[in-house]
Amino acid sequence: MRVLVLGLGSIGARHARNFRALGVAEVSGFDPEAERRERHARETGGPAFASLDEALDRRPDLVVVASPNRFHLPQAFAAAERGAALFIEKPIGTDLAEAERLAALIAARGLYCHCGSNWKFHPAFTTMRDWLAEGAIGAMTAIQALAGQWLPDWHPWEDYRRGYSARADLGGGAVFDTHELDYILWLAGPAAEFAGMIARTGALPIETEDNAAALLRMKNGALVTLHTDYIQRQGQRRYLIAGDRGTIEWTTRDGQVRLFTSKGENDRTVDARLADVNDMYVAQSRRVLADLRSGGAPETPVDQMLRVLELQLRWRGER
Repeated sequence: MRVLVLGLGSIGARHARNFRALGVAEVSGFDPEAERRERHARETGGPAFASLDEALDRRPDLVVVASPNRFHLPQAFAAAERGAALFIEKPIGTDLAEAERLAALIAARGLYCHCGSNWKFHPAFTTMRDWLAEGAIGAMTAIQALAGQWLPDWHPWEDYRRGYSARADLGGGAVFDTHELDYILWLAGPAAEFAGMIARTGALPIETEDNAAALLRMKNGALVTLHTDYIQRQGQRRYLIAGDRGTIEWTTRDGQVRLFTSKGENDRTVDARLADVNDMYVAQSRRVLADLRSGGAPETPVDQMLRVLELQLRWRGER
């Protein structure tokens, strides 16, 4: 099998190393920056190209799109038109009409397409989903979700002001960067109503929103509050999921997933800490390879990410 990774920044380099470690014979790369191409060759032993066309001429079986957000759709189109399977990092793109065109092309060609959702392969999220599936908290009534981190700490080895998150022209911003809308739909089902607000607090000298909050009413009746930002000095994720018979809580602060029930008859605690955060990325890549070999369906298909993108654009006031 041949895998091509488009964009050899932090996440692209991680995917390249992981696919090589999982036994992929050739992991090639594309990036305009020579230093990144050289690093890719050292870490994977695979070729790296400055030309997208040259990279696609390798006839990869799978193309991983890990470039800045605004390049996701045009690069995914180029790969799909050559018949490659796709693994597109979130978000699928920043233009809904173009994303719908890509989805139509994927369907017409019968192509595999998984969208990046690494936390679905984390034991905290799989535990929460399992408990919900078994009805451990009864009828869901509410979710509170928080995800934030001080942007300069995200990639401390580079100037955050030059990264895609800080730049409007590259499709950055707290709304497009968050995974949480995808995970909320995964845990609670589709949304019936949505409202969102964004802000540039001035805490960081960037062009994009650094603070965002949303409120959703799910079709199952649950109300969801979501906050995501670039300005929390101690990065964390935190979920509280309430039902009429119990509550699930999890935070990255201690890594424990806890189930509390009304009389304590079914209380549980699961230690969901990972020894290495890369384990969830490896699990995601392993699943993608297994899907390609078996003809299985992706964990996060393109139609799911279309629903997420529509909500993100509404959040930003663009729909």
